[in-house]
Amino acid sequence: MKVVIAEDEFLERKAMRKFLEEHFSDIEQIEEAVNGRKAIEIAETIQPDIMLMDIKMPGINGLDAMESICQAFPLTKFIMVTAYDSFDYAKQAMKLGVREYILKPSKKEEIIRAILNVKNELEQDKQMLENRRALFLTKVIQGEDADTLQQSLYPHMESGYFMMANKPLTLSDSYITQDNIALYISNESLDNADVLKQIRSLQLSLGDDYYIGAGHPYQSSEDLTTSYYQAKKALRQLLQAKQKNYGFASYEIEEVPTEQLLEAIRDGEEEKVRVLFDAIAPHANIELFVQIKQITDDKGIKLGMTPEELITTEDWKEFIQHVCKEMKHFFQSQDKIVKAKHFIESNYHNPINLDDVSAFTELSTNYLSNLFHEATGTTFIDYLTEIRIKKAKELLQANNATLKEISYEIGYKDPNYFSRVFKKHVGLSPKQYQSQIVK
Repeated sequence: MKVVIAEDEFLERKAMRKFLEEHFSDIEQIEEAVNGRKAIEIAETIQPDIMLMDIKMPGINGLDAMESICQAFPLTKFIMVTAYDSFDYAKQAMKLGVREYILKPSKKEEIIRAILNVKNELEQDKQMLENRRALFLTKVIQGEDADTLQQSLYPHMESGYFMMANKPLTLSDSYITQDNIALYISNESLDNADVLKQIRSLQLSLGDDYYIGAGHPYQSSEDLTTSYYQAKKALRQLLQAKQKNYGFASYEIEEVPTEQLLEAIRDGEEEKVRVLFDAIAPHANIELFVQIKQITDDKGIKLGMTPEELITTEDWKEFIQHVCKEMKHFFQSQDKIVKAKHFIESNYHNPINLDDVSAFTELSTNYLSNLFHEATGTTFIDYLTEIRIKKAKELLQANNATLKEISYEIGYKDPNYFSRVFKKHVGLSPKQYQSQIVK
């Protein structure tokens, strides 16, 4: 545990240091700051767990220093120490997350209680952080959406990469580790040379019996899944060759036509998928499942299956057939939506409804309604209204027709209703809109 004592009174500072050293054996480092500015500098250097902060100090006071440190190191816990029993100070401190407030002269029981409370908070925060880091790692490996977690845990991420070893890894908190897997997230942009330098240093420190495969660095969390499988492949090749202990995978020889299969699935080429599956079947594993899942997720297709359910070759065959069927259905649905949109754009001037579009596309009204909303992000009626309003604007700008004529021309038989719809969407009545345009 690292502690900083920020106190401008020399004797007070030294007395607190001695007290902490005598009563808390788990403190590994204690630093002293004579003012707020020095407290900020020390915090940037050692990233303390706890800071005992005097409020009244020359220059930058305790509250301002704490606010600055909180922004850079949100996990640091503060105990406010002051001779002033002021509600205003306490209120400001509480806004910054401070829960402990000691008045000078303080009793040793109060100090011990405050530090124990803060230590308990620290342990809870660290456990919560570890749980979230572990969840982030799992989501990335499985190819699930991890953007929200990444923004929360690593808001300044510039790049990241995976490594995988032949033995369990015990690394610093700079890595997220799980058994023999490690993920490194950097606030700087890394290239392949940076990664090789880093894993070389790591492998040398671990010993000759360690082999470390690395994935290439990527900038977005969604691409880190690729880095994971690259690291896995690199480790497999290193263990087979036994020529060097670290490095990237070689892609000179593609053992199985995985990329061709994935491309065929992505394009909905059912016959090609069927032909390629025989070559893939002996090598089908969770990696292939995740890669297929990424393709279906991009199309908004929910598989409703887990890799644990795929045990036999026949299971995989049925799974691949199911995916092909869903992809085919997706492309057919897209064609239907294009057809529906074309019908609306060609018939907006008529009093059409969803039943008309349903009959034209040969889809049920409920299915068409849901499909249309999924594909366009809007409802049928809103899409139709948007087209009609756009055409109405063009006619109003041309200024060659009456309001009643425009209303009839875009599919509304009641000019008053048309005016209400127009104002709702544009914010102006048709006449107000026209007067502004034709000025």
